[in-house]
Amino acid sequence: MFKTDFYISGIAPLGDNLVLLSYVTEGPKQEDEADGSRRPQLRILEPKMDDYEELSCDALSIRGFQECRPNDYHLEHVESENLFYIVSPKDIVVAKPRDLDDHVAWMMDHDKFEEALAIAEANSRSLKKHDILEIGKTYLNHLLDEEEYDQAARMCVKILGKNKDLWESEVYKFAKIQQLKSIAPYVPRGDMRLSKAIYEMILNEYLQTDYEGFHQLIKEWSPTLYDLMTIVNAVQERLDRDYEHPVLLKTLGELYTYDKRFDKALAIYLKLGHKDVFTLIHKHNLFDSIQDKIVILMEFDTEQATRMLIDNVDRVPIETVVTQLEKKPNDKLLYMYLDALFQKDPHIGQDHHALQVKLYAEFNRPKLKPFLRNSNYYPLQKALEICEQRQYIPEMVFLLGRMGNTKQALQLITEELDDVDQAIDFAKEHDDEELWEDLITYSMDKPQFITGLLRNIGTHVDPIILIRRIREGMEIPGLRDSLVKILQDYNLQISLREGCKKILVSDCFSLMEKLNKIQKKGIRVDDEQTCSACHGTLAVDDPRTACNIVVFFCRHAFHEDCLPAHNMETCNICHAQRRTPGTSSMFRS
Repeated sequence: MFKTDFYISGIAPLGDNLVLLSYVTEGPKQEDEADGSRRPQLRILEPKMDDYEELSCDALSIRGFQECRPNDYHLEHVESENLFYIVSPKDIVVAKPRDLDDHVAWMMDHDKFEEALAIAEANSRSLKKHDILEIGKTYLNHLLDEEEYDQAARMCVKILGKNKDLWESEVYKFAKIQQLKSIAPYVPRGDMRLSKAIYEMILNEYLQTDYEGFHQLIKEWSPTLYDLMTIVNAVQERLDRDYEHPVLLKTLGELYTYDKRFDKALAIYLKLGHKDVFTLIHKHNLFDSIQDKIVILMEFDTEQATRMLIDNVDRVPIETVVTQLEKKPNDKLLYMYLDALFQKDPHIGQDHHALQVKLYAEFNRPKLKPFLRNSNYYPLQKALEICEQRQYIPEMVFLLGRMGNTKQALQLITEELDDVDQAIDFAKEHDDEELWEDLITYSMDKPQFITGLLRNIGTHVDPIILIRRIREGMEIPGLRDSLVKILQDYNLQISLREGCKKILVSDCFSLMEKLNKIQKKGIRVDDEQTCSACHGTLAVDDPRTACNIVVFFCRHAFHEDCLPAHNMETCNICHAQRRTPGTSSMFRS
């Protein structure tokens, strides 16, 4: 039992709770209750032992409630169907518990579409009046009305799924309100695709308003989504108004690549200096298309272009590259190409080594002498003229030495370079007595040169020759040390000679011992073998008829009687030496 502060016009059970039709005489009034009358209320209470808890309370809109009092209302119910009838003098109102459809409808009425959508997805089988798609479409329309375009575009993926017709209809809605950019990232591009016109419409929107965004879509979207020629023509028309815009040109190059018009794409990439130009050439084998674009490629990226040309000399001939690069006023590009070619293979560019001498002399002298040393394909006289024009003395010395003009080369070293060590090394390299004589003659009035000769000449020229020619009274720096060095070199030579002599003597004894062993060995003679003079059989059955046999190193054998008495040591046929001393008798045993 419990008390209430309102009149009860009717009561009915609702499970463990109570449904009350109540009438309140006190409390705040609504605007339409200004005359003192009150609306009836339908309450749901949870009864306690001596109290209650109110679960809900709804004021009822009853016609003529202003004229009614608590006794004018009645509450009837059908318990099996959970139906409740509120009866008044002018109205009968039916009340029943809310279901999921009511709940979803209420949420949609209060703009709680996300919650309504979540409930519908979780209880799709229980809903009778609503479905997920209907709720989603209503939600999308609401978002568009509220100008929440990005949120609407994101929700399209969830709501529209793979329904092509719905997608296209929704895209047209975005197009109508000029918000295609919002939905562009979300349009289907996988297994399910929309009409090409949809994608072209979106691309055109970007082309008119956002070049960067247009380029990004072209990179991200497969070219099969739209008609390539339609977009190419649209870009070309735009370029007529926005002449040579770099982003549009870059995009047009990529469209040409998709359309397999690689020559046009390559021309645009080269014009823009696009970093992917070399990737494009390799990927699509465009080496035939670059035969007349060598200079542009080298100027764009010398290192990459050189590497590509060197690695593909079979596709881009060396002669073609050289011919084009020679037309440039600046030969630096030609130098870099030929230098890289020589580093890869010293023989592959031999026809251009004469030109390469000039290029090394002009752009990289430190590499000139190694090139002159390692190449055999340049004209020596022309190379010498190039070095003479620039007074490259070390290179001239090398070339003169290679040409056999060692005297002039030595003269350059001594007079121009004044380098005694290099002069001595040059003389050692060619090891010519006349060259040493010239060097000694030149050094006679130069103490520094004499010192160098005294320290290094001992192993090549008799130092006495040099010492005797030194002018008496000349002061020579480091003379004592130089003489000590000569004596040390002499002792070393004597020691080496003695060592060599011992080795030779030992080898002679070893070889003599080997020869004696060989000579003492027997030699096999076949039964059919005959004397090389009389052609009689060497081996006989009867010892009494046996004859002494003489055998030579040439394997010719003779009866002793068949050889002349004055010459028993050399073969009459080939003059080879006798194999064994003395004679031997041969017979069968």
